[in-house]
Amino acid sequence: TLQHYFIQSNLRNMAEFEKNEELSEVIERMWKKDENAAVIDVDFKIDIGQRTFTGDKLADNVDSSLITYMNEDLFNRESYKRFYDLLDNYESLVGVEEVTTHFELMEMKKFIDVIVLSNPIIIAKEYLVSKGWAPDDEEEFKDWLWDIWFKLYKRGRKQKGQSNQGGDSSGFEHVFVGEIRNGSVIGFHNWIQFYRLEKMGKVDYRGYVGNKKKQDKEFMITIQFSWDEDLEDADDGAIKAMGGTMLGTSPEFEIAMYTVAWVYAKNNNIVNVPIQIEDQEFYVIAHVYKNQFLGSCYTSYFPQENNKRR
Repeated sequence: TLQHYFIQSNLRNMAEFEKNEELSEVIERMWKKDENAAVIDVDFKIDIGQRTFTGDKLADNVDSSLITYMNEDLFNRESYKRFYDLLDNYESLVGVEEVTTHFELMEMKKFIDVIVLSNPIIIAKEYLVSKGWAPDDEEEFKDWLWDIWFKLYKRGRKQKGQSNQGGDSSGFEHVFVGEIRNGSVIGFHNWIQFYRLEKMGKVDYRGYVGNKKKQDKEFMITIQFSWDEDLEDADDGAIKAMGGTMLGTSPEFEIAMYTVAWVYAKNNNIVNVPIQIEDQEFYVIAHVYKNQFLGSCYTSYFPQENNKRR
């Protein structure tokens, strides 16, 4: 069960954490050079509320929002603005073909054009090029980044009445926007998207998961929530029993960190990438889908049980 996995992972994490020296150095440099990070209690505030458990999907242990204040001037910053523009471009249901308009394509292009100029992406590119994993040419690198994050692929069976031609998922949609499959939320590991949907009344925060000492308002939390895309129907929406999200991180930092970790994991045939930033020890969990696509990428205090790619 998920609860058994959580307990076992917690025990392993306490006993066996050994950081990846190479990637920790690269990602910590990104972290320290990220001039665009939001500041807790200045740009946003959170209330983690009460603890919940992964097996208890019916109880809502929290009355308040997770993000109780947001300085929306953040969204005037170029990378935040371009990132925010992308969040309403996707169909949430797995199996529903994504239809991308010319306008949406331009939004994606503008986002990449902006973030490649940022310190985290510059550091990521330098590392990836040095390993021979990414092209050095600027335009080729942008195309390479586009393919990792925005190239569509098929994740699930088509919904009734849907064609079987186009893709229904992408790395960006899964990681940052989230998807719904069989009554469960999959992906959805971004604090800005959480704020956006919570403000719209579509996300209901249900409490934090795990030991309260493992919840760090200045870094990362593990939470449970529901996502109701259709507020007119009777149900409470899909459930995310346990999901990790970093807090205050800029879009460019997350793209840079996940890109480096995912490409490293893909080339080393692993899933768990142990990272240390200052005194924070955590894992980037990186999944390769169909030996090609970015299936998922997220941070967790707990490693996945099987560290080999399926």
